[in-house]
Amino acid sequence: MGWADGDPLGVRIRAAFGADLTATWSWTDLTAYWRPSDPIELEWGRQSSATRPESSTCALTLRNSDGRFTAENAASPYWPHVRTWTPISVDVDLGDGAGWRNRHSGHVRSWSVTWPGRSGKLAVARIESVGVLGRLGRGSPPARSPMNRTILAATGDGLLAYWPCEDEADAMGAASGIRGVAPMRADGGVKFAAGGVDITVGGTQRYGTKPLPLLTDGGSLSGRAPAGTSSPVAWTLEAFWQTGNPLGEVVLMRWTTPAGPFVRWDYVDSYNDVYGTYLVAYTASGSPTVVWSVPTRYVGPFNLRISAVQNGESIDVTVMIGSLTIGSVTVTGTLARIDTIALNPDQHVFSPGALDFVVGHLRVWDSATSPLTGSRVDAHPGEAAHLRLARLCAEDGVALSAPTVPDEGTTAMGVQPDGTPLDLYQQCEVVDLGIIYESGFGLAYLPRWSRYAAPVALTVDAADRQLGGNLRPAADDQQLRNHWTVTRIGGSSAVAADEESISQRGLIPSSPRLNLASDDQLQHHADWRLWMYGQAGTRYRLTVPLHTRAGRGLTAHWVACQPGSRVQVVNAPDAATTDTIDQTLVHARETITGRRRWTVELATEPADRWEVGVWDDPSFLWDSRSTTLDGDHDATATSMVVTVADVHDVWSTTATPYDWLVGGERITVTGMSAATGTGPWTQTATVVRAVNGVNKPLTAGMSVHLADAQRWGL
Repeated sequence: MGWADGDPLGVRIRAAFGADLTATWSWTDLTAYWRPSDPIELEWGRQSSATRPESSTCALTLRNSDGRFTAENAASPYWPHVRTWTPISVDVDLGDGAGWRNRHSGHVRSWSVTWPGRSGKLAVARIESVGVLGRLGRGSPPARSPMNRTILAATGDGLLAYWPCEDEADAMGAASGIRGVAPMRADGGVKFAAGGVDITVGGTQRYGTKPLPLLTDGGSLSGRAPAGTSSPVAWTLEAFWQTGNPLGEVVLMRWTTPAGPFVRWDYVDSYNDVYGTYLVAYTASGSPTVVWSVPTRYVGPFNLRISAVQNGESIDVTVMIGSLTIGSVTVTGTLARIDTIALNPDQHVFSPGALDFVVGHLRVWDSATSPLTGSRVDAHPGEAAHLRLARLCAEDGVALSAPTVPDEGTTAMGVQPDGTPLDLYQQCEVVDLGIIYESGFGLAYLPRWSRYAAPVALTVDAADRQLGGNLRPAADDQQLRNHWTVTRIGGSSAVAADEESISQRGLIPSSPRLNLASDDQLQHHADWRLWMYGQAGTRYRLTVPLHTRAGRGLTAHWVACQPGSRVQVVNAPDAATTDTIDQTLVHARETITGRRRWTVELATEPADRWEVGVWDDPSFLWDSRSTTLDGDHDATATSMVVTVADVHDVWSTTATPYDWLVGGERITVTGMSAATGTGPWTQTATVVRAVNGVNKPLTAGMSVHLADAQRWGL
């Protein structure tokens, strides 16, 4: 027995009082305090007109006669943790052996204590909760650069000090990226935000950083790193580096280790005698030891890494450019921890004509390795949208679930810009035409590839009274756009337009700017968006009572639905003009009252736009854009003559039968003659009329299209 057999619904409400959002939570079951006469109201998905992912919401009522859910009540067993942003979970059990199904995972936005009927004997707490998107959308986070995001995501891996050096032009020092570490001091001619870090002419694409300090005019930056605790003693220095070609001998970077026999280390670029790069260690008396040298100058830009670790009586030193090791040596001695570090410590002025000395993202690690081995400095050009989203979420500590996408289904993006988390997430969603939604306390992603020809997740039989309330169709024209100008950020643009729609409805333009990898993608994206949003179609608001005899059988399918799921209503009322209403789920509202009543309201949009063709499948045919009726045909005509303007649109004589749609009438073509003429071409079809119940005279010049036409995916 279970819900489908008429049993009460299992409901569970839990809260994680005092939860540390970075650790495992301990749950407290609050179901015993649930006031079932007040409905649990759940909403998820996004409104039809929304252009950004929206947070789910939940509202429910708990009995609060003893004040346990009153904030700041010291007598509460949960004190002092009855506070906002406490994690909360609402689950249901259908009694079918599958266990608890989560209906909402979120964070309490408010605990509203009220006394119904103005009686002091009954107190209740109305809880309002939002999902993870509501939590992530709080405040005004800074727009971080790709490098800054990646480095800060690794702060738990022994990062002792980090100076991004992305300060604005009038800065007087380089701010620390880690709380508790002092900023770097600026001396000499430091020009903040003046360092060239552009990949392309015009600066439309940059390396993965904001503008950095220019030290060419004798500028110097110096700071102090906290002491590490590694055993054996080890450290790693890293920086984004562009040294230029200075004349003479220049100490590019200097750091001190005063507790050891080597108290100072210099990373040197030498123009004298032999062009080369050196790492020199000095004793307290000033005696130098050339630890490593190469007769090569590494100009950059690149990620420079210098690591050292105590190995018995010796020190192992490694120098890397990106993921390439350019030096690995051992020197006798005892390694001490880094104390101070300076860039261009001698305030060397670079000679005119030399490349800029630009440096930033300086960090000190408490180990001989870095978790960012081979870290990118080029802001990930060409990265697939779904993979970028996964990486961004990982950097933010947000769980993400997503299906596998084959190479042919990916969307290549341009360089990652500076941005806030939600803005960067949405950029991935928009360019790929996927859907970001909440899943548990994390996010999920439905990529464009998975939306093609999706399986039906929920079938509602109107004849079996599984459909409740009024069937409310509406023209799906909120996002109707018949003229698209798609621009690649930093690149060119492409146009797609429906001239017939423009003449009938007027110009309804859209001009999105997409972070695409190449101009070659533009026309495909413009054409696809015209296909997606250039037709009105019909959307619906559906009500499904899950507590009725027929509705209970749908519940197991319903709880598996998500934004983007395909929903069909079969045996639809005659006025719907179709036996099967085929839609995609956009937004849902669930109302659970007690353990016996559960109603869902669905907002949907047409699903046929996602029905794409399959290569070499004979059930898929090309549609024609240039076919019109050659003359008038009355409602009884079984032979119809058409004119085809484009030779590529000539109709097949062997793939019959297939259906046309002309003036709203569905017509089955049972035979087709060969094309005659030299352009335009003429063909004669043998037809069966009024296949969809519509039968009417058709006039010359009417457009002829393949019914149920589908197109190739983007």
